[in-house]
Amino acid sequence: MLKQAHALVKQHGQNPVSYLALEDDKTLYFGKEVEGVIAYGIVGRTMVVCGDPICAPDDFVCLLTEFKDFWKKQAHQCVFLGTTDVFLEQYSMLGYQHVKYGEEARFHLEEYQLAGGKMARIRADINHANKAGLATYEYLPHEGRDLALEQRMQEVSEQWLQGKTGEELGFTLGGVGIAQPMDRRYFYATNTAGEMVAFHVFLPFAGMNGYIADITRRVPDAPGGVAEKINYDAFMTFRDEGIKWGSLGVAPLANVLDENEEHDVNAKALHFIYEKFNRFYGFQTLHQAKTRYTPTAWVPSYLIYSTKNLTPQMMYAIVKIQSPGGLMGHLRGFLHKKRKR
Repeated sequence: MLKQAHALVKQHGQNPVSYLALEDDKTLYFGKEVEGVIAYGIVGRTMVVCGDPICAPDDFVCLLTEFKDFWKKQAHQCVFLGTTDVFLEQYSMLGYQHVKYGEEARFHLEEYQLAGGKMARIRADINHANKAGLATYEYLPHEGRDLALEQRMQEVSEQWLQGKTGEELGFTLGGVGIAQPMDRRYFYATNTAGEMVAFHVFLPFAGMNGYIADITRRVPDAPGGVAEKINYDAFMTFRDEGIKWGSLGVAPLANVLDENEEHDVNAKALHFIYEKFNRFYGFQTLHQAKTRYTPTAWVPSYLIYSTKNLTPQMMYAIVKIQSPGGLMGHLRGFLHKKRKR
């Protein structure tokens, strides 16, 4: 099953989160009439799908129709989390509603460079990292395993997680996956002593013609600019290989009112969460961090849902499936870190 899903993701995974279908926290639905796969989880009586169905474009309506019959037997309602705008018309044809959920920082790698006034801040960060003696390398586990390096990656991850205010998110974020790397790309930075201080994990999308920075890890005392340096150096490596796209992923709930001229109840609810819960989830901080890179484009991300409006059960399921501890888990982590300070 995983081998079949892997082949479909590599060929038809246009959504930057398509590769997450291969993570252990997903259940997979395979098409009966057409070749395709849909990754989902269930919270209560709500089915939550990660990204878009993965199949050939001409088979999308058929696969989505099949899946609609399937989820109605398994759950009360269904929501697709983090879809692109590619199939919005097809979702609407089958009775689904949609609302903008956030924006993805997308980069056309052939055009992306550090020159120009808009890149001044990111250029300064990378220069700072270079002056601190940081060097970037790619770890290629398929060409030979380095157990000492992998152990250091584990140590960096543990230190990073200890500094977080809440639990690590899942479902729409993957894992390091070093035990079974498949098509993941690993880039890391070392200090002047040759010690790893940060690493990023990139996942393929767009039919293997793009890579998204899915996992980022660094030690607390890593020099400034290390994340910017790793991302830029990785993007330039991909560009030199002829890869078209780079991505820093979606900034959830950013500018959700932009495409909702009537500012309906769904968009207003999401915007309220963006404004009022930033202290616990860091929505605004994440959007600002991605903005600094000056993406080539901000690609809208959507919630697709089966009811007239987003229901409280759907909102709960979206939070719960990404963060099992929910808001209370983040609140506990936030208070714990505040007490330590």
